[in-house]
Amino acid sequence: RKIPFWPQMVNKSFLEGMTVQFAERMPGIEVDIGKKEVFIARSRDIRAEIEDLERRCARRDLDFFSISEDYASGLYEYLYRLKGHDNAMIDYLKGQVTGPVSFGLSVTDEDKVPLFFDKELFDAAVKTLSQRARWQASRLKEIFKDIILFVDEPSLSYFKEAGRSSKIKKEDLALSVGRVTSAIRQEDCYAGIHCCGDADWDLVLSCGIDILSFDAYSYGESLIKSSEKISDFVLKGGIIAWGIVPSAALAGRESRDSLTGKLDSYINLLSQKLDREKIIKASLITPSCGLGALDESTCESTIKLCVEVSEAAKKRITF
Repeated sequence: RKIPFWPQMVNKSFLEGMTVQFAERMPGIEVDIGKKEVFIARSRDIRAEIEDLERRCARRDLDFFSISEDYASGLYEYLYRLKGHDNAMIDYLKGQVTGPVSFGLSVTDEDKVPLFFDKELFDAAVKTLSQRARWQASRLKEIFKDIILFVDEPSLSYFKEAGRSSKIKKEDLALSVGRVTSAIRQEDCYAGIHCCGDADWDLVLSCGIDILSFDAYSYGESLIKSSEKISDFVLKGGIIAWGIVPSAALAGRESRDSLTGKLDSYINLLSQKLDREKIIKASLITPSCGLGALDESTCESTIKLCVEVSEAAKKRITF
């Protein structure tokens, strides 16, 4: 499958960082470019901002939830380059939005209390992220009909060991992420989730997703051994995006053959639970995580290696 995506240019601007990129016009949230901070500004009239948000959601004012070019230059360049594209060269278009859990734990007030623990503000953040995903879907659908939108949720890995006594309930995490994936699906798009840590995979798979994207290079065995739901997920049409090509410290140190062999070993393990043909047909090959923090040369070599592994896997990993 050929799935072009838009890059988050985190080395270009503070505004393109994962947290701040989707924070525009969110109730109670302040972006200080000079200090490179995003935080809860309780001095603002947050109640009025939330009421305004509710009105705009009710009348589906998607333009209000747009992402400015200063915050997502990669998105606008992506849209520009796709004009007049050859449909035969594309299977899907891919976009993304920061997940509510990761956003809610990253943004704090002056006492360093995360937004996640402010029920009213967190609800407003979930609504904003959901509507921002809808706006993005509408823009991408102007170009191509088949769209995948990922919810980026690295922070879900924090809750792998959270027990029943934890103040944060896993079902509440899944519910908040599920509100965003539900909004994506309502736009007739495929909803994915990307989690690049070692997570509670049953929790991740309970977030109402069509595609699971994860760091298979580091945590492939963890997924296969710890998830009770992976078989059901695939049998119901779910897709596994194997992030088998490392995108950080080990980028450039692996070969096509070593990574293809690693992927094959994971598929062999998973085939003990599920029909091998179904697994292969439900598999995508991706980098293990985002490439925005890498230099241009490393990004290019990582994408090239991803294509090479995909081609090799088609030949070597068979039914």
